[in-house]
Parts: sequence; structure tokens; C-alpha cells
Amino acid sequence: MASPTSVLSKTLQSITLTKIKELESRRNSYETRKRAFLEKADAATDQRDRLECLLEAFKELYPGASKDRSLTNIERWLTQSRYDASIPATKLADFDEQLRAKLDIQSRKLDMAHLYSRLLTEWMDQPIADPLENLPTDDNDDAFEVVVERQRQRLSELVDKFESVVFKPLETSDAEIKKFLDDLFTDEESQKALEKLRESVAEASKELWSETAPFNDESLTSCIKGLLTEDILSDEKQAILRDFLESEVAKAEIADVLNMRYSDLKQWHWDAGKDGIRVMPRAGLNGKYRIWADDDILQMIFVQYIGIKLCNIIKPTLKKFMSSVCVRSLDPDQVLSQDDQDRRRYFLQQYYYSTDTNNLEHERKTAYMDTFFLSQLPSTETSLFDGDHNYDGEDDSDSDDSSVQGVKKDGPPQKKSGIKQKLLRQLTTELLVHRLRGKTSDTKDDIGNGVALVQTDLQWYATGLPHSTIYTILEYVGFGEDWITFFRKYLEAPLNLDAASDDRPQQGPRIRKRGVPMAHASEKFTGELVLFFMDLAVNRQTGLLLYRLHDDIWLLGEPSQCAQAWTCMQSFAKTFGLDFNKSKTGSVYLPGREKRNTNIAKALPEGTVTIGFLRLDAESGKWGIDKKMVKAHLEQLERQLNNCKSVLSWVQTWNSCIGRFFSHTFGEPAFCFGREHVDEILETYSNMLKTLFPNGNGGSVVKHLKTMIEKRFGVKDLPDAFIFLPEHLGGLGLRNPFVNLFLIRDQIKETPEDVIEGVLRRERERYLEDKKTFEANAETALRRRLRQVFSGAEDLDEVAVKPEEITTFMSLEEHTKFRERISRDFRDTYLKLISTPDIKDVALSKEVESGLDELEGFVSLDSEKKWFLQLYSEELFDEFGGLSLVDKQFLPVGVLTMMRGKKVTWQMVL
Repeated sequence: MASPTSVLSKTLQSITLTKIKELESRRNSYETRKRAFLEKADAATDQRDRLECLLEAFKELYPGASKDRSLTNIERWLTQSRYDASIPATKLADFDEQLRAKLDIQSRKLDMAHLYSRLLTEWMDQPIADPLENLPTDDNDDAFEVVVERQRQRLSELVDKFESVVFKPLETSDAEIKKFLDDLFTDEESQKALEKLRESVAEASKELWSETAPFNDESLTSCIKGLLTEDILSDEKQAILRDFLESEVAKAEIADVLNMRYSDLKQWHWDAGKDGIRVMPRAGLNGKYRIWADDDILQMIFVQYIGIKLCNIIKPTLKKFMSSVCVRSLDPDQVLSQDDQDRRRYFLQQYYYSTDTNNLEHERKTAYMDTFFLSQLPSTETSLFDGDHNYDGEDDSDSDDSSVQGVKKDGPPQKKSGIKQKLLRQLTTELLVHRLRGKTSDTKDDIGNGVALVQTDLQWYATGLPHSTIYTILEYVGFGEDWITFFRKYLEAPLNLDAASDDRPQQGPRIRKRGVPMAHASEKFTGELVLFFMDLAVNRQTGLLLYRLHDDIWLLGEPSQCAQAWTCMQSFAKTFGLDFNKSKTGSVYLPGREKRNTNIAKALPEGTVTIGFLRLDAESGKWGIDKKMVKAHLEQLERQLNNCKSVLSWVQTWNSCIGRFFSHTFGEPAFCFGREHVDEILETYSNMLKTLFPNGNGGSVVKHLKTMIEKRFGVKDLPDAFIFLPEHLGGLGLRNPFVNLFLIRDQIKETPEDVIEGVLRRERERYLEDKKTFEANAETALRRRLRQVFSGAEDLDEVAVKPEEITTFMSLEEHTKFRERISRDFRDTYLKLISTPDIKDVALSKEVESGLDELEGFVSLDSEKKWFLQLYSEELFDEFGGLSLVDKQFLPVGVLTMMRGKKVTWQMVL
């Protein structure tokens, strides 16, 4: 983790230290005066005089004493006792005890504030960490040196690989790429759609090129905020950009410079000086090392803006194009032929309309187009920072809403699934749906239909993307020569690897001949534009929808279709100069009731299918947690926690890794997984904590943290609430991995199999109703209906309803065959399976609700924090007089907010 002082401005740090000193002075003063009052009270011989002294202490020392009704009451009863003997001595003793307890409450709150100050000081004083510092170690110094040397060697190998790729062009064939693409548009309708696409792109791109002054306060703010979310900047450059955001003068000056540069866009070139652009390996938030270019800030803003605007142009254009040419009618078993439609009109008096939206197929295509298709392309200038494209699992930002002010405490629970979690649920539900094809309630024990799931990833996609492929695609979709020339200059950047690793030969800047800058808007634009045609090719050739999150790819469907699609993808990759990452490629083929087809099995890629820490079982078709992967990451987490230099950095690392990273990688509980999945996560967490905290802690993170604080600060008997309460209530805000699971566990009452069995049962009930209705007709009425349905037929003996079927109702299998295209109930079942359970909040007592009302301002508490407030409420009220451990005035809110905004990086070993 970066040094805290790199996060804090010097001014805020100074203010915080002053606040800490003031708190210590206030605490010492309180204890001195409290001690004096208690000594005076203890010296009094008369019980009433002793109580009088305690009342005086309470008025002078206790915050909010003037608003405490009990104070006035005790004063009046004390006066009454001087005249009225009916006030017994025991009652006065009770008053004495109450006042002393309230004085002790303030002592405890000041003690907690003092501890918080010491924790914060420890955090601010920790040294800057060496990036190799958190590597695995043992007691042997020589072993540590070997590990460090191995890490440096692998970093050097990473740079060598980068160097071997980017400076050697991979020339793809312009003619072969265009032929591959032209073969996708063999019919007149698709050719017209392609021409409209080109016209739209040409017009919009020319308009963008001709803009005169695109940079202003609004566009710069959006661009800078977008850059700050992309994890491509050093801490120093992030700080500079944040300063720009705060300065209207700076933004005005930057806009003037960049507008002048844009006005002469045709003459733009890299102005990187004699040393070129420095390139260095750097770990991202997920701990993976990648090669990053250290661009000039103004140049970065300039090309980022252009990249975003081009993304904004092509996303809606390609989406409209895909909607017009998307094929979903290649599977004869799932599409109603004219005969199928006629038979349903005859037997059910049911008309089929392809435009009907109350069916599963419509939901499937809508979800694909609205959620997954080109999901990594920003739709607007603000998309990068307003969260509409996030690929969860990579960003472990510690930025939950548990203590953000300005939201009412009784607001609804906020749940937002990331796109990868949605994809996981989509694939899981589709597996269930595909296996259900051909099943009815009469054959519910049948093993089901065959299905296959293929997963793959492109090797060094951004780094190795051939420039020739990019130029061909730009031309193919309608970009003019001006834009293609601009990208030739932009992509051929002068990169300098001289300082990228130890002992590198000094070669100076060299021109990049392959690949695009990683995580920039230009990568999103060029990368998605190229892979769009893979999406299109798979769909046009097989009818399948290719689920893709940038270069992470999944496809699911009938086994033969998946095999055909994989062949298509390999052909695409070969033509476009791409390679699949074999270590991240695999498939699961579930043959179902059919015999396993060896040709299909050979055509599908070898390897496992995993998403996060979930592995798809090749026999059952169910996801399970991969214990080996968990063990490896747990060992790394233990090392990373052990190397934290402060308690607060320990908490921050824990929250990021346990609170977010693992929760993403285990999969968000959903109805398509069932309660079994929730219980497996709970069991995994339990075993993880037992591994992390043995030696008498019994897997308790609370005991571990309290022991850590006692050893470092000598503070004993801390309340458990201090560990889990949010910072704004004086706690450490530690995330508990179990609570969020228990908030939804009881809401999942059925297994996925139960849900499926329910829809099959309802299908049979509807079938019997329809059969009864049909059989209630006389044969003469049925023959009249036959003539109406097939009014244009010359020979009724040759129509879809055969003579022997006129009075015999269709089978249950035929009745349910097209459920994905017709059944509203099946659509609703699909939507239920793919959804997540609602949170069921813990019931708050009247005392807790009242305590929340007494907190100053509005405090947003998520369901997990409410759980702990209720759990520890009795202790909080007894020991601290309310729900807050520390008075708000003594909390360094600004520093805590800034600390929480600092993301934690996994320190993974290469």
C-alpha cells in the first residue's frame, strides 16, 4: 500500500495532527477535573452533599448535560429528600451510581477517541513501502534474497516479452480480413445495413474531426475523472490531475492549449522529446504486473478525450447495426415453423407473433444487447466514472456507502451487481434452461438436453493487436483517411524501455509497431471495434450470442453449435492476427440424454471453465468453489496482512480483500445457485478465518485485532462493537464476510431444481386445461376449425394437422416445446433464477431506532452495519450512552474519508 502521506495533503495532515493534540489536551483536562470532583464527593460525609457534588460535576463536565432530562429530575428529587423522608437512602444511592456511570461514559468515549488518534498517527507515520517488500519470506535471509531475485527476474522477463512483441510488426492481410468480413454479409438486407453503418460512422467521425474547440470545463472534468478511474496513473500524476479538477484557472489554461492542438489535428504527432515515452512495469489493483507508458499528462488528456468521443460514436452505431443483422433463428428445435404455428392455431387457438416481448428469448436478447454487448465501451463522456461499464472483480475499492452522510438512515438497501456477476448468473441460468429443453413434468427425471460452455481469453490482446488489422477495420466501417492517418501516428509511439528493469541495454526510444496503450480509451475503441466482428461472425454463422467482457469470452449453447462457433473464432483469430490464451481456455460439454459425440468433444477446446474462484464441474454442470485457488490467495493475503505497518492499513487491506475481492470471486448468491452455494461460501469463509487466526483465536478476527491493539498500544478490554462499527460512529469499520450472506440466506427457500419442477408442474396443469377445452368440442366443430386455419390449402389431408389427429390433442412434449419463445410463465421463471434475493434487514429495536434519530445529521448505514448496531446495542447504551463510541467532533473525518478512498493493491508473486 502506498505511503499515507502520499494520500494526504500537507495541510490536511497538519490540521489532523493539531486536532489530535487538542483532543489529548481535552482528555487530560476532563480526567483531571473529573478526579477532583470525585475526590470532593467521596470526602463528603452526607449522602445528599455527595450527590450535590456529583450533580455539579455532571453539569460542568458532561456534554449535553443541559438537554438531559434526568439531571433536572434528580435535582428536584434531591431537594425533596432534604424535607421528605419518603425518598429512601437506597434511591439516593441509585442516583449517585447513575451520575458516576455517566461521567465514566464520557471517559470511555474520550479514551476511544484517544485510541483512534493513536491508530491514525501510526497510520500516517508508516514508511513508504518497497514494492518487493511484501513477498513471501521465512526466517532464512538467504531464502528471502532468492525470492526477491526471482521476482526481479520475472519482471525482467515480462519486459522482455513486451519488447519482443511491440517493436516487431505483425502484418495481417487487408484482403483476407475484408473477404472474411464480406462473407458475413451475403444477403441484400445485411449489405444495406452495412452501408448504413459506414455512412453513419463517416458522417459522425467527420463531424468530430471538424470540431474547433471541444475542450472546456465540462469536457476536461469528465476526461480527467475518467482517467482517475482507470488505474493507469502513478500516485504523483493522480495528485496532479486532482489538483487540476479543483482549479478553474488550470482547466481554462489546459483547454486553451488543447483546443489549439486540436485545431491542427492533422499535424498532430508525439512530442516526447529525445528520450521518448518512459515505459515501466507496474502492479494493478489486482496484483497483476503490466507494462504501462508514462505519458505526458496533457498528451494523455488529449488522446483520452478523442478516444472517448470515438467510443461514444461507435457504440450506439454498432448496437443498431447488430440489432438489424443479429441471427436468432438457426436452431430448428427452438423456432416455430409455419407448420408449428398452424398446429398451435388449430389445437390451442393460439396465434404466434415474432414481435411478442413476453417470452424468454426476448429477455435473453434484450439482456445481451443492453448489458453485455460492447459493455466495455463508454456510452457517454461521463461513463468511465459514473460506473456504467465496470468489470467487477478487478476493482477492490474500499468505498461502500456505510457512512456517507446525506442519505437517510431508513433508505432502502442499495444492491448493485457488477457486470461479471450478471454474466455468471446469465450463464448459470442458461445452463439450466438449455438442459430443460425436451423435458416435461412426465420426464422430469430425464438427464436433460445437451449443452456446452466455452471460455477463452486473448493472449496479450492490447499489447499484441496488429496495427494493420486496426487500420483495415477503421477503413471497413467508414472512417476516413484523416482518422486512419491520425491513428498511424498515435499507435506508432516512441517507447523507451531503458529503465523498465535492471541492467537493460540502453537503446533509447523505439517506434511501437504493434499493440495499443493498455486501459486508455483508445484501447477500448480499437479493441472493441475489432472484436465486435468476432461477436458478429459467431452470431451470423451459428446463431449464438458471444458473451464478451473485452477480451474475456464465453459462449453457451447446443454442443454442435458451440463447436462450430469455436471453429469460427479460431478462423477469426488467425485472419485478424490474434492468439487465444491456452491457460485460460476451456470447455464443459454435457451431452445430456444423447450419447457423447466424439467429434464435438474433439472440436471443443480442452481445459477447465472458471469464473473467479468458481469452477464448473464437467459432470454435474454445477459451480463449486476451487479450494486450491482459495488456498493460494489466502496464503498471499496472510503475508500481505502480516506486512501491514499499522492497524488501520491492516483493516483497509482486510476490507478490500475479504470484504470485496473474495465476495466477487465466490459469486454473488442468486436463485440459480440456491442456498447450497451460500452455505459453501459460509463454510469456505469459516475455514479461511480458522487458517488466518489459529493459536487460541479460534478463527476470530475480533480476538486477533484486539490482541494486535493491546500489543501495540497497551489497550485492553476493547468492546467488540469497536471492531465493526463504521468510522463515523467511532469504530474501525471492519467488514464481516458472514453477515451479508446471512442477510439473504433465508430468502432463498427453493433449490434451482425446485424452481424448475414448479414451472414443469404448472405447464402440465395448463396442458390438461387446454386438452379439456379442446376435447369439449364436437368433431364437426373441430373440422370447421381445421378449414378456417388452413383455408388456403388445396388438400386438407396434406396440412400440418393429419386426419388421424383432428380429434386427438397434441402431446405434452409438443405443447411445451417452444416455451422459450411463447411462455410468459417460463420467462418469469427465468427472470427469477437469474435474480438475486432481497436483503432482509435485522429487526431494529425501538431503542436502536431512537438512538439513530439522536445522531447528528443523517448517517447512511448499510444492512451489515445495522446488524452490528443491533447486536451490540445493549453494550453500546450501557457503556457509551448511545450508538456512537466517539463524539463526532473528535473524529478526523476528512482523513478517514481520504484513507478509505485509497485502493489496496494485491501484492501477488509473479
